[in-house]
Amino acid sequence: MPRRKKTDDASVPAVPSRPVGRPSSYTDEIADAICERMLEGESLVQICRDPAMPSRASVYRWQDVRPDFEAKCARAREGLAEARVQEIEDLANATTKENVDEMKVKISTKQWIAMKMAPRIYGDRSRTEVTGANGGAIQVKATTVDVRVLSTDMRDALKQALFAAKRVAEED
Repeated sequence: MPRRKKTDDASVPAVPSRPVGRPSSYTDEIADAICERMLEGESLVQICRDPAMPSRASVYRWQDVRPDFEAKCARAREGLAEARVQEIEDLANATTKENVDEMKVKISTKQWIAMKMAPRIYGDRSRTEVTGANGGAIQVKATTVDVRVLSTDMRDALKQALFAAKRVAEED
């Protein structure tokens, strides 16, 4: 249908604006199927190779525009990481003297993948906390030095200390 020019005549109906581009093929059923397959141990790459499933680009686009789908996928990735951990346990149980080197490679690869998929659960945990005395808040005390009341020798010593501190900070 051709677009009509805008007129001041209220009797001419305006052409409704339509979204630009192809309509999305997203459905709740497809989203659920993707997440279910991830929970069963299939990666997103494997799932999207299935001709019945959308492309990875479509899935990533859906995640960008649908926060609920993004949250489902994040949870499914954690489930996928859990499946990888189970595979690690199965590999460890199947390790023999003859295949130990092969199993080490497979186990470390799956371990790395699980750590990247679900770092909150399987990642290395390093935590740094800074607290004050007895675990309380850090107390900051500012001291002001009036250099006008210092002797020349004291000012020179202060200047040298400040330059030394600056050099140390620059080296780090």
